[in-house]
Amino acid sequence: MTADLTHQIRTLIDGELFPLHESVYADTDLHSEGLDSLMLMQLILLLEREFSITISPEDLDRVNFSTLTNIAALVRKKGANP
Repeated sequence: MTADLTHQIRTLIDGELFPLHESVYADTDLHSEGLDSLMLMQLILLLEREFSITISPEDLDRVNFSTLTNIAALVRKKGANP
């Protein structure tokens, strides 16, 4: 399930925010790949819509959004059932 969720998030980012190169893996730093603060806010809205979750201000830690793996962990923690 973790790999599936990570893949769903990758597809969401790739299709809605910015293209992810094939060299981007689950633990690649997305900030170094171009994820900036504006895209981060767009990503949060996408995640909330796609997974029917609410991301609170306490969740807005750079680490939570640094990799696909960390984003998937946050989505799972928020109770998503993909």
